Parts: sequence; structure tokens; C-alpha cells
Amino acid sequence: MISWLGEVIIPFSLVAAVLLLTRRYLSSFYSPQIGYATWLLLPASLILPFIEMPNWFAVVSEGQSVQRYLAVYTTQPSSTGVELPLLTIWLAGVLSLLGFWSFQHLKLIKSYANWQPVTNDLLQHEVLANSALKVYRTQQNYSPALVGIVKPKLLIPKHFEQLYSKEQQQLILEHELCHFNRNDMVWNTIGLLIVALMWFHPLAWLAYSRFRRDQEISCDQTVLARKHTTCRINYSKALLVAAQASPPLGFAQLSFKEYGDKNVMFERINMIKQGYQQSKLASVAVLVGALSIMSAISYAGDGYSGYSKNDTHKSSKKMSNLAEHIKPTVRIEPKYPIQAARDRVEGSVVLKFDITPSGSVSNITIVKAIPENVFNKVATTALAQWQYETSASASNNNLVQLDFMLDDNSTYNFANLTEQITVSN
Repeated sequence: MISWLGEVIIPFSLVAAVLLLTRRYLSSFYSPQIGYATWLLLPASLILPFIEMPNWFAVVSEGQSVQRYLAVYTTQPSSTGVELPLLTIWLAGVLSLLGFWSFQHLKLIKSYANWQPVTNDLLQHEVLANSALKVYRTQQNYSPALVGIVKPKLLIPKHFEQLYSKEQQQLILEHELCHFNRNDMVWNTIGLLIVALMWFHPLAWLAYSRFRRDQEISCDQTVLARKHTTCRINYSKALLVAAQASPPLGFAQLSFKEYGDKNVMFERINMIKQGYQQSKLASVAVLVGALSIMSAISYAGDGYSGYSKNDTHKSSKKMSNLAEHIKPTVRIEPKYPIQAARDRVEGSVVLKFDITPSGSVSNITIVKAIPENVFNKVATTALAQWQYETSASASNNNLVQLDFMLDDNSTYNFANLTEQITVSN
């Protein structure tokens, strides 16, 4: 897990920094909906480094190399150094946050005791007429809020009709319905899980806070699209009323005045008052930039191996190499199968594979194995993590023979199986 964090920390940091900077200096030039959608780049930055993007412009060379390596059985070393303590600290932080948020959510659910389904004409509002969103009344005077993940419920305070005018009631319902239709509760949960995984990173906390602001602002703009000035004023007043009644923090809860501190409330009201100067060019630039960032992250991650180069030559010795011009720069030793070691089984596996322009290995297939189905899995797993020099062209149909030997006293006759094989598509 620590190696995974090491691989994603740079792309995650860059994406978070870019998103935060664009919000600060460019958010008035594109729609809040586009700004909200670009936050998908953040979870993508944790996944894309491990997804290889095809290079459509690469030149392909066939049958570039035949290689042979020896894997010697060794006992697996125990975890040493700083990795185990770091993993323990990181895991403690993750579990502490998840535990705290879960406790707060249960506390929130308990505070909303004695929910009563709303049966008056509030449900006759056109906005909820064809919606699956269920509305319940609570005895607390909290602001209206969505609660739950799988089947969210809208909770309104007991004096909802007295606190808000008819128009404000409808606008609030539209706002919460916007969250409901976009599955914002699910996205918020994903966001919190990312914060839990990256709890040590300051940008993770800043990004989540900004993400929630953008979420609310985009909902505001969706509700107020094509609404008249009086309606916008009433909506702003409803925000101020809601700010007086803050529900407790919940893991799966969305309040109408969510993130309603003074700065955020003023930002939402100013956006309602001033709107944004939509520029089609800016919107297109944001989308193109987002796609470029995703592609860059993916290509940068193509060379991921999960191991350091210092690990690539442990307990191994090269027997022969028939193509000196193609050698792995990162070579991971296959783990000797435990059962095979117990049974004193030795053998060889020949694998065919392609090398991408980025130097990673793809399209691995077993060509020949002696004995059958003993070393296939560990050989494939190891080869998939090898790394070669980057190149302008791909190299297809390469062969490698991995010989599995128990010790230096072995009397097993390791034949050169590649001499019996013809490379073909």
C-alpha cells in the first residue's frame, strides 16, 4: 500500500493544485456545472497511473528478442525498514477518520428521532410530483437536509412552513432534488474516502472543501437558471435563514446550507447576485485541459512496476541473452511456488509478450511450460511488472524463458525451449 501511495502522490498533488488554482482565478469564466464535473479528475488521478493508454502512432516491430533468465528459490524476507511503521501510521489515520465520521453519522441519525412522513400539500409541489425522493419532518429546527447514501431522504424542520415562504420552500426542494438526481451523496462519500486515504496530504482536505463548495454553487445555479431577480433574492434570503440552523456533522448528509460558514455563504450569495461570465472558449479550454491531464497521468503511469530497481536483481542470475540490444531495466523476480518448492519441482516457462513504447509489458501469453501449470502464474505475474527502455516504437512477439531452480546443486537439465519455438503473430 505504501508503494501505491508513492506512485499516486505526485499526480494527485498536481491535479489537486491545478483544480484549486483554477477555482481561485478562473472560476468566473466557465459554468459552475463544468467546474463541479472537473473534480472527477481527482479520483481519476488515483487510478489512471495504473491504466496503460494505447499509443496509436507507435511503429510496431515484430519478433525483437529472445531472452532467458534463471529464478532461484529463496525464502521470502520479512518486512523490514520503515515500510511497516509507515503502513501502521497510515492505516491508523484511515481507520480513525472513518470511525469518527461513522460515529458522527450515527449521532446525526439519532438526533433526527421520530421522523414523520410529510403528507400535506408540500408534496404537491410540481418539483416533487414525479420524484422518488421521500420527505420527512423532524422535530429539530435544523436546516433542510438529505440523509443517507443508498436511498437518501429529505428531512425538513418542524417549522418549515413558518421559516420559509412558499416560493422559498419550492426553491429549497428544487435544490435538494438537484443533489438527489445527481447522486451527490455517493460522490461525497467517495470524496471522504479519498480524504481518508490521503489524510496526511493538506491538498486533500483543501480539495474536498472546495469540491463541496462547487457542489453547492452548481446546485444553486441549476435551480436559479432562468429565474427572475425577485426569485434570486428570495433564494438568498432562504440561505441566510438556513444558516441560523446548522445540523450536526454527518458522514452521509447534505444540508441546504452545507458548508455555510460566512465566507462560503457570501460566495454563494455573490454568485447568485453576479452570476458568471460564461465564455465558450474558457469552457472548451477547461474540458480540453481536463482530457490532457487525464492522458498525461495515464501515460506517466505506464511504467509503474510497484518495486524499486534495487529489487530487480535479487536472487537471480542471467544465463543467456540472445538479443543484447533489448534488456529489461526493471526485472522482478518470480516467486517460487511454495508447493513446488516442497515437492522439489523444477522447470521452465516460455512466455511471449509485447513491449510498448513506454517500456511496459503487455499481451503476455504462455507458449510452453514444463511441467504444465506449475510456474505459469508466478511467471506471468513477474513478467507483467518488468520495464524496458522507452522507445519510439513498440516491439511485439518477444520471447523470454524463465527457468525455476531450487538451488545451485540442482541436477535438473534446463533445456533451451526457445530454440523449438517459432515467433509468430
